[in-house]
Formats: sequence, structure tokens, C-alpha cells
Amino acid sequence: MPEPIFDVIVVGTGTGGSSLAALSARAGLKTLVLEKNPRIGGACSYYERDGFHVDFGTHLCTRGGKGAVGEVLRRTGGASRVEFVQPRKLSRITGLGLDVPLYNSFRTLFKTMFRLNHQLGVTLREYPSMFRLTRDLFWMAEDEIDEWENRTVEEFIFKYSQNPGLHAHINVMMALYFVYPYWKSSAGEAIWCTKRMMKDRAVSYPKGGTVIVPRVMLDAARDSGATLLTRARVRKIRVEKGVVRGVELADGRKFRGRAVVSTSSLKDTVFNLTGAEFFPAEFREKVEGLQESHNAIQIKLALDRRVIQEGSLVVLGSPYGNFRPKNTTLPRVRKVYEDLLSGRIPELVPLYLVVPTNFDPRLAPPGKQFVTMCTGVPVTTTKLQDPPEAWEKAMMKTLRDAIPGIERHILWKEVVGAQAIESWTGKPGGPAISTAQVPGQVAGERPGIRSPIPGLYFAGDGAGGRGIGTELAAQSALECAEILDSDFRHGLIP
Repeated sequence: MPEPIFDVIVVGTGTGGSSLAALSARAGLKTLVLEKNPRIGGACSYYERDGFHVDFGTHLCTRGGKGAVGEVLRRTGGASRVEFVQPRKLSRITGLGLDVPLYNSFRTLFKTMFRLNHQLGVTLREYPSMFRLTRDLFWMAEDEIDEWENRTVEEFIFKYSQNPGLHAHINVMMALYFVYPYWKSSAGEAIWCTKRMMKDRAVSYPKGGTVIVPRVMLDAARDSGATLLTRARVRKIRVEKGVVRGVELADGRKFRGRAVVSTSSLKDTVFNLTGAEFFPAEFREKVEGLQESHNAIQIKLALDRRVIQEGSLVVLGSPYGNFRPKNTTLPRVRKVYEDLLSGRIPELVPLYLVVPTNFDPRLAPPGKQFVTMCTGVPVTTTKLQDPPEAWEKAMMKTLRDAIPGIERHILWKEVVGAQAIESWTGKPGGPAISTAQVPGQVAGERPGIRSPIPGLYFAGDGAGGRGIGTELAAQSALECAEILDSDFRHGLIP
């Protein structure tokens, strides 16, 4: 039988892939969307157990419906179908002497900053510098932000303070933003993201679970004529005479496409899906040298009652040490991530918790609560010096120390390890962000959407875009859709 022919073939249905599929189909391009897993959504997917809706990842939407995700939904007619929920008690930083509530309200900002600085041991003499830091984070001009893109967050914070407690806190926050240490993360990217997040004040969670966002986008794509296939693992992106011609699936099916967009990592796309021999040596070397973020270990908890009041928590613990942010030193702050990078449980264990049922109670049986929490670990190519069981034990001790008595309310517990994340996302090593947001890999220096091979494009968290997590992927899809439209109109796609 003749191979089906499409204008655009999109590989992956995470936020980047589903966004691009919707935009492509709405633009009138005949679109095929391929997902290797039985369920759509990538890291925003889910599964079910005992009446609980279990998010595969640990996510909040940092800009809700106001950022790139909202823009895709508006352009594709899905904005009214996704409700982003904001509880009054949005989040809290707790553990190791810290107890700081976080709200979306701008009115509470300086009160929150004062409380945090006090608990971190910031002296009154340092408060003018703290005020300047807060001012610059939220109101820095765009051209000034550009000047910080190729400098690190650590350098930026040293401009205002050498207080070790503050540096420890910023290090933890960069782990939440970019899943990378603050001495490697781009200051410009961090300021850009913080400024927009605070301006929008829309940190939220979508009613129905994180999967509702890619689901609505894919519904819009199919309403515009797109074809969606699950359990459709791409074995090969086909290149003939130097031009992309389509894909071949693991089951042998072949589809012809004038353009193929991969939302996997660039390393996976170049070296596994396509073949390094089709790319110029200089491009191969650049892709080989890309830095990737860390992976994670996640623990899913079903509770018999509502134990946690906030929508999310940042929990700090020192299960095998005596780390205290208020009394630490700068070398100890750095050692935390040096240990993590080597696969050793660090002296400071930060947990990030999201409580989906505090945003949407329907995600669990009546009266029950669901919690998903994670901490960073190296990608799977780095062998853990401490075994996964030890990491799980350290995470649970950190949780119990911060929330005494929580263990007696646990109905069941599931651990999602780094290998499981790698297998589900399909990205070798399982990095949370496949092109890490570090100096030399952000804004204009981020890998481009177009590949050197005519007809092959990159989108998702590997190329283009900026932002935190799903925002990064959605912004990349918006850029890719505009480039595809231009290339089709100008006859640059064979």
C-alpha cells in the first residue's frame, strides 16, 4: 500500500509536541502526531490507581494561562477548556528552621521577603542590598537582562550578598526552576523567568490534572484534521538524498512527511533517530557538547485525609547531617550539589511537593489527598553512589521531619525512579530539561529550531524558547510553528 503523506510529522505529545500539533493543524497543514507511549502528555501524562489520578511528573504552571501555554491555547481555541486554579495558600518553604508562606499576591511580597531573610540569618545591615536584589529581579530592564545571559546566578547573587543562607536558598530555587545548580544556571534566564512569573502572578495548576493541557491541544489538532497515533515509537527519521522524507516506526510502518519535528532531545534526534552521518561535523560536535539538566526521583503518596494545606511545598531536610541554612558556609552550599552530581545523597536534601487535590479535589476519592514529590539526581549515565533505596529513605525522613505524623496517613506509596522517567520520556539519561539553561545555551545562543537537514526541525525543551518547564516547551512550539509557516510559504520545504 502507498505510504500516507503528511505536511508535518510531530514526534512526541508532551507540551511542546501537542502545542506544535495544534498550531500546525490550525494553520491548515496536514499533520500526524506520534506518541510512543499508550497515553499522551509526555512528562505531563498520568496514570490511575485506586481512584487516584496520579500525575507522572511534579508540576505547577508558573504562568498559568498568561504565558506561552496560554498563548497556544488561545490561538488554537482551547483557552476556555482549561481552568488554571490558584488557591490562596499557594506554597510554603519549610524545614530546617524555615517556615515561609508564599502567595500569588504582590501585596505580600516584601513581607514574605522580610520573613525569609530573617530566617536565613540576613542581618539588618544587608537589607538595602536585599531590597536592590528584589527590585532588580522584578523590574530589571530587558537590555540589562541580556547582559546577564552568559553569567551565572551565583555571580548575580554575589553582586548583592555573600550570605551563605541566601545562597543556599537561591541554589534550591534554581533546582526548582532549571533542575540545575545555581553556579551553572544562567542569571539572565533566571531573571527573565522570575520577572514574568511575578508580573503575571498566575502560578497555578490545571483542573483535571496536568494532562488536560496537552489533551486539549491535541483535541484542537484533531478537530483541524490532524491524525494522532499512540503506541507509535519512531525508530528512524528517514533521510533521502540529504532531505527528510518521513519516519519509520518500530513496528515497521512508514509515513512520508515533508517536514518532521522532533521534540526529543537533540542528542537523541541526531545520534539515534536520524543518524550522525547526515549532519555536518561541526553541528555534531555542538550537539555532543550540549549540557543537560539533572533527572529526578519521585515519590507518589496517597493519603487517607487532607494533611497538607498548601498547593505545593518546598521542604528542606538534612537526614544524615546537621545542615542549617542560617549557619552554613558557602563551601558547604556548593558541596550539596557536588554530592548530588556524583550520585551521593547530599547534606541538604530539598524536596519539591505538589498537592494536586488541593487544586482539584476530584483527582482523588472524597476526603483523600494525593501528593507527588521529587528531588534531583544525576542522569542515568551517572551511577548513583548511594542506591535508590537510600535516596527514598532520605526523602521520606526529610518529609517526616517537616510534617510529623504524615506517615500514619499514607494509604500507599509509589517510587518513580530515574530509569522510569528516562523510559517514559524517551530522552537518553532522562534529563528534566534536555538542553540545560546555562550560559551559552539560552536566548539567542540556544540551539535553533531548524536543523542542517532540510525538512527536519527541533522543538520542545531542546531548542528555541525560554521559560520554566512547560513554558519553555510551549514557547519553543510557538517559534517552530512560525518558522514552519514561513518555510512552507517560501518553498523552503521540499
